Amino acid sequence: MAEREMRIIAGARITLNDLAESLPRWSNTRLVSLLSDAQEEMCKGMPLLTRKATINTVAGQEEYRLPIDSISLIRASSEGIALPLISYDVIERSNAGWEDDKGNAFTSIIVNALSQQTIRPYPLISASKPLKVRYQALPERITYNLDDEDTNEELTIDSMWDTGLKQYVVAMAFLDYGDAASISRSQVAMGLYNKEFQSAKSLSKKSFSKNVRTTDFQAKVSNQNTGGRYGRGNCRFGY
Repeated sequence: MAEREMRIIAGARITLNDLAESLPRWSNTRLVSLLSDAQEEMCKGMPLLTRKATINTVAGQEEYRLPIDSISLIRASSEGIALPLISYDVIERSNAGWEDDKGNAFTSIIVNALSQQTIRPYPLISASKPLKVRYQALPERITYNLDDEDTNEELTIDSMWDTGLKQYVVAMAFLDYGDAASISRSQVAMGLYNKEFQSAKSLSKKSFSKNVRTTDFQAKVSNQNTGGRYGRGNCRFGY
């Protein structure tokens, strides 16, 4: 396991008071899986990871699929010209017959918020032209290999979000038990994760245009904490 992943998992174990090396309550396989979930949830909510691709359009074809690791389109260009992203609702309000329009070059990209991996260049053109896109992407799944005690991939997003990743791991690990005390501790940890999430989301809005579509991953935070940051309990640090 890479040093960064080891550090986050070790920090989560300290918070979870799961320090027994011989018989830990949570296996490395489980915690690494939760760490991978954490990175994926953050990348779904904002463009922490973006990739570029070129789509070779076909004359007369209406719709195209973004790469399989995509979440949504951020920007597009054709022949060096940036193309605005518009919704079906917007174009239908301004041009009822838009589906029959034809031209020599693309002027915009139509996107559907409910199916963001599918895009439609507008208007239809009679020649094949490359479409360059930048899209919000999902990271590779991280798994733990018991044979060599290592992970198949490493974290992709910046290390400045490691605190949020750790809190997500802690929150989801507590839910494995399902009792009232563990659920309460999970809510507190998820509240701390949400603070990191909102901070990342605010920065992403400054880095990318308003065309980026984001989704919230939120959880209710317990407001009955007493005796410390995480409330009372037998777990180390008040969890």
